[in-house]
Amino acid sequence: MTAIRLTVLGSGTSVGVPTIGCHCDVCTSPDPRDKRLRPSVLLEYDGRVVLIDTTPDFRQQMLRLQIPRLDAILYTHSHADHILGLDDVRPFNFYQQGTIPIFAAPDTLEVVQRVFSYIFATGETESSRPRISVNRLDGSPFNLFGLEFQPIRLKHGRGITLGYRFGRCAYLTDHSDIPPESLAQLRGLDVLFLDALRHKPHPTHSTVERSLQYVEQLAPRRAYFTHISHDLAHVQTESLLPPHVHLAYDGLVLEISNDPPIDLIKLHLNQPTSEPSALTIGNFDGTHLAHQQLFRRVARHGRERQLVPAVLTFDPHPTRVLSPDRAPKLLSTHEQRAARMADFGLEKVFVLPFTKELSQLEPRQFIEQILVEQLNAKLIVIGANFRFGRKQAGNVAMLQEEGLRLGFAVEVVNEFVHRGEAVSSSLVRRLLEQGDAAKAARYLGRFYRLTGRVVAGFGIGKEQTVPTLNLDWGDALLPRNGVYVTRTTCVDTGRVWQSITNVGVRPTFQGEALTVETFLLEALVPPSPHRIEVEFLHWVRAERRFADPAALKAQIFRDVGRAKSWYRHADRAARRVH
Repeated sequence: MTAIRLTVLGSGTSVGVPTIGCHCDVCTSPDPRDKRLRPSVLLEYDGRVVLIDTTPDFRQQMLRLQIPRLDAILYTHSHADHILGLDDVRPFNFYQQGTIPIFAAPDTLEVVQRVFSYIFATGETESSRPRISVNRLDGSPFNLFGLEFQPIRLKHGRGITLGYRFGRCAYLTDHSDIPPESLAQLRGLDVLFLDALRHKPHPTHSTVERSLQYVEQLAPRRAYFTHISHDLAHVQTESLLPPHVHLAYDGLVLEISNDPPIDLIKLHLNQPTSEPSALTIGNFDGTHLAHQQLFRRVARHGRERQLVPAVLTFDPHPTRVLSPDRAPKLLSTHEQRAARMADFGLEKVFVLPFTKELSQLEPRQFIEQILVEQLNAKLIVIGANFRFGRKQAGNVAMLQEEGLRLGFAVEVVNEFVHRGEAVSSSLVRRLLEQGDAAKAARYLGRFYRLTGRVVAGFGIGKEQTVPTLNLDWGDALLPRNGVYVTRTTCVDTGRVWQSITNVGVRPTFQGEALTVETFLLEALVPPSPHRIEVEFLHWVRAERRFADPAALKAQIFRDVGRAKSWYRHADRAARRVH
């Protein structure tokens, strides 16, 4: 797909700027960027036009930009400043000779159908009316003309609104808070739009200061504030923001690339790179909370010092070369790690092949030849226990000393402790080997997942118990044998299912080989997935042998009941929190 062209149609509040009856400096400003219609954006890609919200200014916005067509409308919520322009889609119906689909949460659609009841009334009418088809969103991603949209649940005072992520951009307007599970959906962005009403706190909207905290946490390459009141003058406010953060304005046009968010580069000895970098170094298996602390520091320093935020890592894991019998099973592949690093704003991952030759480099040779000459490191962020070079003779003090001599800075980050435990890849592996998926997730910052191809099983489940998707997990670490509540995602389409998964050897059928078998809690609508990702959410029970397939089948349905109960409880807990 080609790049997305995003146009800001409106960047103001529910009353717009200038505000009726107000003669403040912003409302009377001659700067066109201080004139703000109600908030909305337009997306153009592959010849399609998708709108987010039909504001009361919709007609004016369409005429101003001479928009020739409209293919779909997404709604964030049901407030008047986001829906009242819907009637003005009629000309598009005339020209396109067809209906226009709208997408929204059920409560928003209920209000739209009540406010515009004449649109949805049955029977003939003498007057023209918009021709609309209704699509209810349940939080799952959906595809529009080849582009996936992920609804993002937001808190708007006591209410709930939706933002949308599409490609490497997310548009969030009208929010006071972003729940933790939604923050997890906003990593690796090129562009992030956030509500920033003013400086003074407001019960239903974010402030400039709060949204700057979100920018720091999510590390997008560019951020734009919208839903702006007349308390904020464009020039004055923009001058106080970090270089990569801006106030949006009506008519702003952005080209949003769909290129991969991070470069994975295989490095060879004596192969120099040109751009100065901010760098962290390690294996980063699992990209857990301690690793994430380093990634955030590198990304922030990169932005502040105009350096490329990067990682140096090794393949294979050094233990596999130096002591193969002690080499651990890995929690993630380099590709998975790179994707996670991109979530925190890193731009390059340098993968250095780890060989016996490399292991013999003296610490100062490693610094000079690799960190300085090859990677042009100007800032290095490392943990307090960092060791490197032949026989791990290099330490933090040596790195700092060489930095003074060779012209790079060193920042040392203390051990990361969460809930009283030092976070490490070894700790996460141990928890997974014990079957404690929920506790492992605390330290990973997300649920543990396996990704791979769906492969043919033995045909037993389909004939004697229940049909399953069988996963080829490659060389990744398997959690303890047993049954888990899981979430399964089709890698190619983004479809998501609640599921249960058995890790084990199928003792009821005298199996010996390990398998990972997933049963979906809802019927699988074709096409069947070719690649899936299975997230391990909660331990259910250990694997055991049953007297016959019928007994196993009965147990599977009891497991399904427990999984559905777990999901209901998790949903209620999320609603209580948000």
